[in-house]
Amino acid sequence: MLKLVFLASCCFAAVASPEGMSPEVSSTIYHSPFSSGQWTVGSSQEKISSLQSTISTLYSPLSTLKRDSTLADVTISAPKYPEKLARSGKVVSVISAEMIQANQGKSLGELLQQSVGVAVVGARSAPGTNQEIYVRGANTGHVLLLMDGFPLNDPSHISSVMDWNLISLANIERIEILKGGQSTLYGSDAMVAVINLVTKKNAKGLNVVLQGGGLGTHQEQITWSTTQGNNQIQIQAQNYATDGFSSAKIAQGKAEADGFKQQSWGLKWGRDMGKLGNLDFSYASQLYQGNLDNGPFVDDRDYTSKAVSHSFRAQYQVNNWTVRAFQDLIHREFRNDSTDVAANAWSKFSLSSYVGLNQGLEAFVKIPVKENATLLIGSEYRRQKTEQSDFSISDYGPYVSPDLAEKQKTQQIVGTYATWQQSWGKFGYEVGARWNAQSTFGNYFTYNLNPYWAISQTAKLFGNYYTSFKTPSIYQLASPYGNLDLQPEQGKTIEFGAEKKMKSWKLRVVAFENQVNQGIVFQSIDVEPFGKYQNISQQHTRGIEFEISYQTSKFQADFNYTYLKGEMTDRDSTYSSLIRRPTNAWNLYLQAKLTNKWSVGLSNQLVGQRTDYFYDESTYSVQPNPMSAYVWTDISVHYQLNSKWKISALLKNALNQEIMEITGYSGQPRNLQISLLGNL
Repeated sequence: MLKLVFLASCCFAAVASPEGMSPEVSSTIYHSPFSSGQWTVGSSQEKISSLQSTISTLYSPLSTLKRDSTLADVTISAPKYPEKLARSGKVVSVISAEMIQANQGKSLGELLQQSVGVAVVGARSAPGTNQEIYVRGANTGHVLLLMDGFPLNDPSHISSVMDWNLISLANIERIEILKGGQSTLYGSDAMVAVINLVTKKNAKGLNVVLQGGGLGTHQEQITWSTTQGNNQIQIQAQNYATDGFSSAKIAQGKAEADGFKQQSWGLKWGRDMGKLGNLDFSYASQLYQGNLDNGPFVDDRDYTSKAVSHSFRAQYQVNNWTVRAFQDLIHREFRNDSTDVAANAWSKFSLSSYVGLNQGLEAFVKIPVKENATLLIGSEYRRQKTEQSDFSISDYGPYVSPDLAEKQKTQQIVGTYATWQQSWGKFGYEVGARWNAQSTFGNYFTYNLNPYWAISQTAKLFGNYYTSFKTPSIYQLASPYGNLDLQPEQGKTIEFGAEKKMKSWKLRVVAFENQVNQGIVFQSIDVEPFGKYQNISQQHTRGIEFEISYQTSKFQADFNYTYLKGEMTDRDSTYSSLIRRPTNAWNLYLQAKLTNKWSVGLSNQLVGQRTDYFYDESTYSVQPNPMSAYVWTDISVHYQLNSKWKISALLKNALNQEIMEITGYSGQPRNLQISLLGNL
């Protein structure tokens, strides 16, 4: 019975609003967060609010990228400072600038959907969809997103995750993904992976991208970089718009296309001050506007969303010291007007506004103790604040959401961490620990151990053990459904794997097991407010990731396969946790250089059978919806016009399959996107 109540609460959220109430079932495909609504089930009324969103990784870059001949040559910046992969036993993947460029015409979610161990629900749905990013079968809020090492969070969101529609690929140079629990270095949310979006640096001249194609889509990007003495200046701007297609899947009649517009702009300034170090400052802003539908199978012609973000970043580096400061201000608004009222709508009008302020300060130092040993010590402070309001009008009259208590609108956390990295001969390890003090639940401690054995410069064995945590959001703590007694979600990860490079071949196999205790879920109750967040769930996920690639100067082939098995336990029930997530998935990527100017590519992905749950209004019950497996195919063609200009064509969903990622919502139809890229 408890299982049914839990699923009912999750699926009510999916029907009513797109912000997921619990970590187990994420948002529906449309945007509106925290919208209010009431339903009568038997004798009880329930008011429920919902949304949830966050991705993962790709193993190999495009054939135009010169791959390193040994594992030792690859360098990443995600572990706080640049480090060779040969000195780490962690599972890391990099999406290169060449791969991003070769997939021009895809969104961030579509690009990451090709990655091993990752399911991005909503990446192939209507433009502007809130995408649910599952890494290794874990929940969407258990992945921490970074921009140049700075955390991206939205405190107004139920799970404090960032709205991915406020992120553009326009200024992204590469993407680094560290799997496993990374809370020792990065704190809250880094329970199964950290994704670091690295922006373009040290570019010169003018870079231009012009794109147009099906579904009324067009995009313009421009980046200008210059060096003036010791000053590096960069200006970036992007505009994207599409007519799109109907978010909701309509059985009969013609549904309204749900369009989407997005703009971004940014400014970077850096200065080399010689012995005094380096100073970097950046400002970036994102804006989007979108049309929404009012639930599964239900068209809505006047439901809209808009959001804007302003991000400030500053970093100072001198010798081995780094000091960082940041601030993100996000404002989202969702309006459902009364001109067109959907058949199943609870309210005739609704207006929701959410503001999130995310601030932080961090300092760390890298200390070379001896030639083969390094100590990293750091401390950081983060502060989050939110303002939220919901207003709606229904047959029951107007409704105004209660305000959060002033002292509960804000939460702070302080973390102090240290890691020790050492290698001798073919063996090495990293060990680290972190102490956290949070303003609501108090103290929490995490640690990690990462040993490895470099059998040769082309082969490595490794094993990792991590503990991690996720702080309850302000909404989960202080909303009408909040619980100030909530404790952090607690994670444990163990993984073993091997990597091998053999001339043109590269291979990696990883077996992993993730466990989450004290998971936070929305639990229905029989008295007002008819629901409350509680630490009552346990999640256990295990699986295998397999990757193999082959590359010569003119041909590249990459294949990866993911197997998952997951269980969820809440008090007295145990059931599969892989809601909307496939047990089996594989990706095949082929790229061939036909001549010096022509190249072609093929991307295939199998998304295996999975199960969704939805609330059936005709029976007033939660129903399972098994979803069939499908194979998604993209075809690309690239032509180098000259040394400065390149043209690319991408045929998405080449087989024109009708897919459904979430019950009642449409998948992207076949469409062609053509891009012109210039480096002047």
